[in-house]
Amino acid sequence: MKNSIIILGITIVLVIVCGCTQSAAPVQPTTPPTVQVQTSALPTATIIRPPQTTNSVSANTIRINKTGFYPASITVKSGSTVRWVNADSTADAALYNPTHRIAVVNIKNSQLLSPGEGWSWIFDQPGSYEYSDMIHPALEGTVIVV
Repeated sequence: MKNSIIILGITIVLVIVCGCTQSAAPVQPTTPPTVQVQTSALPTATIIRPPQTTNSVSANTIRINKTGFYPASITVKSGSTVRWVNADSTADAALYNPTHRIAVVNIKNSQLLSPGEGWSWIFDQPGSYEYSDMIHPALEGTVIVV
């Protein structure tokens, strides 16, 4: 019986050794799956621009005081409103007439503007428009309409 145990042990060892010497099946390299992308021409982009707007009246305001117009020259788009505002104070009345009256040459004259009052005009046509103060003729300026 002892011989049969030895033979059984040797057989087991041979079976194990024979199983280990067999080469493993070759491993196939894995490649990522191929994805087909359907290409087509992209639509062309359209640039959408906001509508042109004119400056607000506050952006086109000319302030008047005893030393001049500020700004004396202003450039605006056609259809813009320009506003003149009397920035003088009534405290100046003892030394200086704080009222003003704007004259846009060959266009329109404003009413008398007391301190704090304003007057506006819409410029529809491109061009250069000179204006002055009828009460203080040394005060002059220009509105340029594009």
